[in-house]
Amino acid sequence: MPDHEEIDISGYSYDEFVSFVFDREIRAQEGRYHPWYFDVKVAFNASRLCEFYIRLFRSPDFLLRKYSRAQLEEGFWAIHGGAFDGSVQNLIWNTDVPFPSRCECLKSMSDLFKCLFATEPLETSVFMWWDSICYEWECGNNQRRDGEHVPMQNIIFEVLADLLQNDSQICQHAALHGLGHLHHPATQELVEAYLGQRPSLTQERRQYALAAARFDIL
Repeated sequence: MPDHEEIDISGYSYDEFVSFVFDREIRAQEGRYHPWYFDVKVAFNASRLCEFYIRLFRSPDFLLRKYSRAQLEEGFWAIHGGAFDGSVQNLIWNTDVPFPSRCECLKSMSDLFKCLFATEPLETSVFMWWDSICYEWECGNNQRRDGEHVPMQNIIFEVLADLLQNDSQICQHAALHGLGHLHHPATQELVEAYLGQRPSLTQERRQYALAAARFDIL
């Protein structure tokens, strides 16, 4: 396994950061998934990075014009997965960043889905986005107890509830997937309301929604 390349991105501008994540040569996969960020260790200013993510998620449209679908797929895996030091999965629990800023980062993900993913779902990064964000609840590390766990879970629930009301089938499916992993106590009530508002849903989508309400999805 190659040594990790150490890169300090703390002084990067927004445009430099976007290029750092997405402007990559896509490596041919030789039997295993090994993207660039597996070999990179980054130093960064957490608050500055959070601001970059909020800006990117609020206005992501330009990405489709600037980068290939494969570059976006790999870049968004870096952004939401735990393997990249500067991922949002890691950042939302970084107490060096004020809690309101981390909440704003989560809220801005709603715009990312509506403005980009609703029309370009990529391959797997979009579908698996909320697995990464909700991982701590899915695996049982987080419970509804004191500290940030309750308000953080509530913010994510609000974002998913908002996406569930969007007309995009991609947004709705992503929201149901996230709800199935988040384990929020109000999930069943939300899903029942969703089903009641949409009597024309396919049987497959109804069954998936009910599975999400039971926290019984992969």
